[in-house]
Amino acid sequence: MTDYRTQPRHTNDSALARLRMERGLTQGQLAERIGCRQKDISRWESGTKPGAGYLIKIASALGCRIEDILA
Repeated sequence: MTDYRTQPRHTNDSALARLRMERGLTQGQLAERIGCRQKDISRWESGTKPGAGYLIKIASALGCRIEDILA
């Protein structure tokens, strides 16, 4: 029987989700690093664009450019 609590969640193919997973971070871990909630990360990975302040924080936390997040 599959234990869904230990299986990785399927996310969309957003640049933010890809960058986060490449760095081995969960949504919760990224949220903690930038000072927001996990559901904010989920919403942004689903297509809602973060504000400019959060884009800067995300880029810094992920070690990438803002353009990479919006790609």
